[in-house]
Amino acid sequence: MRWQFKWGPAFVCFGVTLVFSLLFYYRAPYHDHLSIVPLYGQMQDGTLSFSDVFMLHGRHWHASGYLVQLGLSKLTGMGHWAESLASVLIAGVGFVALVRILGWAEMPGAMAWLIGVSAFFLFSLDQAGNWLWGWQVAVFLNLAGVLWAIERLSCGAPTLANTGLAAFAAAVAIYAFATGWALIPIGWALLLVFGGLQSRRGLACLALWTLFAGAIGFHFVVSEGPVAAPSVQADLPPLLDFATLQGLAHYSLNFMASPIVRFARDISVPIAILGAGILIVSVRALRLQDRHTIWTRTAPLLALAAYAVGAALLTALGRWEMYGVKQAFVSRYISFGNLFWIAVFALAILVIARLRDRSHRVLIGLLGLLFVLKIANQPSVIQKTVRLSKSIEASAETLAATYPNTPPEDYAILHNPLQTIERDLSTLQTHRVSLFADGPRPDPAPDEAEAAN
Repeated sequence: MRWQFKWGPAFVCFGVTLVFSLLFYYRAPYHDHLSIVPLYGQMQDGTLSFSDVFMLHGRHWHASGYLVQLGLSKLTGMGHWAESLASVLIAGVGFVALVRILGWAEMPGAMAWLIGVSAFFLFSLDQAGNWLWGWQVAVFLNLAGVLWAIERLSCGAPTLANTGLAAFAAAVAIYAFATGWALIPIGWALLLVFGGLQSRRGLACLALWTLFAGAIGFHFVVSEGPVAAPSVQADLPPLLDFATLQGLAHYSLNFMASPIVRFARDISVPIAILGAGILIVSVRALRLQDRHTIWTRTAPLLALAAYAVGAALLTALGRWEMYGVKQAFVSRYISFGNLFWIAVFALAILVIARLRDRSHRVLIGLLGLLFVLKIANQPSVIQKTVRLSKSIEASAETLAATYPNTPPEDYAILHNPLQTIERDLSTLQTHRVSLFADGPRPDPAPDEAEAAN
């Protein structure tokens, strides 16, 4: 019974998300997902190059996601169920690292609670768009890379092997999504906390992490081209302006609160501040109880929170000025903000388990409130995303049955007004993949038909 209590909730959360994803995955490439179609055509034609996979998509690399999607496309004929399945499985790989991170806190009596709550957040359905949209496999590659990088850098005194593995995991994260850049300073901090300056091996690990950061930064500049630095500077809002700083802060707080109160946006700022307050109070309480090991025990959890904050700030820098503070409530960002709340709950649970005090009734009450809000956060996102999934499925069925004579308005939901997708649809139909996988072969061109005869 003890084993079921410890791991049962995690398996239930994983199983529910897996079934949900396989029932409602998007049946056709949707918006940015169409970016994979030209790459698939090049792969089939034998013209796909390294630079094509590692091209920038806006300010992001999606190379990690492209590699997974192209591999699955080759195996399944671009069956989008496979992309959603991969997202859940990759999240599961990240969850293994998360459980190991929780274990570094050395609190066996609280592990059942820590594992259950963390699984509930990591596999939550208020990030439904990411589970159902095959393009977002990059999000879970990013999170898995982040979790394994933090785990390897937190498992004791630095070694070159662990630092190298952490650098590889960080590269997977950065090449999947731009929020991965927040890992670079976090990596330095973890190496210092665990003794990076106390031995030659530690110094070598710091040098290795610095070399990795410089190499991937150089690759970004090269990918952007010779005008990279001026263009990046031009895209940044004026950081010395008070209104800009206020807007960035408000956006970031909304981003952090969204995993809890996306459905009640008016209270997002106080909820984010409450979460930060619980985090600070928990660390302070643990420090009073044990000053000697406090930072090595809490650093991995603080790194999770720091990554979520870093992701919020990076997203704010790229989005706030153009879209405003409400854009932070996009449900796809919940996946990143979840790490903050996992850290909040984990540290608070450690305090409750280690220190018996009446004041913990208040802490337990606050955690209970936040947990209820997390549950309430999910229905509206699930309903909206499932409706979108059904609309995409209907459009895909219409296209499969009537293409190339389908009126554009019948598949307008698949793309934004600035996208031209006729060539992409032709590629999908020519290769009989994605929504055309079960349809008839296209009529051969006259030259091909004559050659066949």
